[in-house]
Amino acid sequence: TVINFSAYAFYNDVSTEHPYYTYIAVLYDSNRLPLTESFRPDDKLTKADLYTFILSYSGAPLSTTVDLPYEDTGNTTGYSPYIQTALDLKVITKSAYNTKFEPEKQTAKNNALEIMFKTLGVGVPTIFDRNGFYFTDIGPGSWAGPLANTASELGILEPDNPAKFRLAKRITRAEAAYYLYKISQYYPQDQTITIDINTSGNNGYSTTENKLIDNLSFGTLLDVWSSIKDKYLLQEEVNDQKLIFGAIKGMVGELSDKYTVFQEPDEKIALTASLSSEYEGIGIVIEMIDGKVTIVAPIKDSPAEKAGIKANDVIKAVDGDDIEGLTLESVSNKVKGASGSSVKIKIIRGTGELEFSVTRDFILLKTVESETLANNIAYINIKSFAQNTYIEFMDAAKSLKAKNPKGFIVDVRNNPGGFLDVAVNVSNAFVGENKTIVSLEYADGSKEEYKSNSAGLLKDDKIVVLVNEGTASAAEILAGALQDLNQATIIGTKTFGKGSAQELKEYKDNSLFKYTVSNWLTPNGHNINGTGITPDKTVQNPNGTDVQLEAAKGEF
Repeated sequence: TVINFSAYAFYNDVSTEHPYYTYIAVLYDSNRLPLTESFRPDDKLTKADLYTFILSYSGAPLSTTVDLPYEDTGNTTGYSPYIQTALDLKVITKSAYNTKFEPEKQTAKNNALEIMFKTLGVGVPTIFDRNGFYFTDIGPGSWAGPLANTASELGILEPDNPAKFRLAKRITRAEAAYYLYKISQYYPQDQTITIDINTSGNNGYSTTENKLIDNLSFGTLLDVWSSIKDKYLLQEEVNDQKLIFGAIKGMVGELSDKYTVFQEPDEKIALTASLSSEYEGIGIVIEMIDGKVTIVAPIKDSPAEKAGIKANDVIKAVDGDDIEGLTLESVSNKVKGASGSSVKIKIIRGTGELEFSVTRDFILLKTVESETLANNIAYINIKSFAQNTYIEFMDAAKSLKAKNPKGFIVDVRNNPGGFLDVAVNVSNAFVGENKTIVSLEYADGSKEEYKSNSAGLLKDDKIVVLVNEGTASAAEILAGALQDLNQATIIGTKTFGKGSAQELKEYKDNSLFKYTVSNWLTPNGHNINGTGITPDKTVQNPNGTDVQLEAAKGEF
């Protein structure tokens, strides 16, 4: 079918009174939006819409052969050629395990901006002026801080409240057009995108970097480097990158903080894998703590948990091979493997050693699961605090609340944590507006408070939170906030005790630096780092019986 798009002067459902009319009209007139009869400006933006808009905006030629590899997409829909083009250009990467595209899934603001910026070449600097950070509902040091800062520099603001970023809100099609318009004003299609983040002095170095250069031992460092490069006998051993990485690791190794680590490109995968939604393995989150590969938590219902592996277990050997001296990524690769295969894990627990034979499986990490238990008790299990957790949680909470339950059991056992901002957003649902949820204490003595910014969907409901020794980091933020604000009864065992916050820096060479920037405190000022949160009611869980869950049910 051939459609004469020139017959459409403009969308028939976007009036001049619409608040986003100007932005939509400008993009339409410059052929940067789909040429269709209607626009549906106030409909929520779907995943298919997002890629249709981005490809239309970019002007990329559409693929002429369409054969989408998903079971929930057709090859003849209006969005089909756009999705095919995105696949062909590798804007979308098809997972071998995910057979669904979910074209009608509504899109959160942070996801839309992240994909727009990445696809259209908008730089997102991780180094920026934190003192000038614009938004009040997220912090500049959060995972979304650089994204939000770039959005504010482009002028992408909420019209009714510019100080709010609202990273998790589902945006409309008109708002997506507004974002693209703002991008077009800064990055016209015929210009090369350049972002200059150098705010230092004339020599191009910051004050801190100049102090390093002026340090007497810096000359020693340069001389050792030159001597190795110019005069060292075994030149075949000399690898510039390994020398530099070795020097960085030596520097980081002098620090006492066990959560501050530098990881080479092939090592960083293990650190970021816990935020990935799918892989084949046994389902554990590991971290290098005091030089030991430590299990922060087994993922709920994973092969590892079913086998009896617990939080704080230290991996000693994999398939009979001692792992001492191996990198985190090397250990991760040994543990992972094809679904159906088995692996032997020897661990140290306390003063003893145990060995488990675990059958690997496909781990699909949906971060929130929910159900209605007997006696009309709502149950929500939060497995981690990843980017989409807040949306998944709110969907579950709204659905369960509509059934008028007696209350909610929120299960964060074996939840290794994740993004601080996501934990704050989830906590919003349980407390009233303008309540302190968590405070960060920085090296310079300054404090940054994260406060609730919503009325609290569940603040008047009876809440019980389940915790154990695998409840860590962001999960402890939620438990600590609800305990201090008297919004929940905490049941289980003492939590992991990770009360510090880290930032991640990824470099152009694909290496990664994770370093501690602050301690976080509960609303009442408690520092739980190394000590954990003591439940209101301590209940142990013998193997094979979920006594803790039964105790939680008994509260209703």
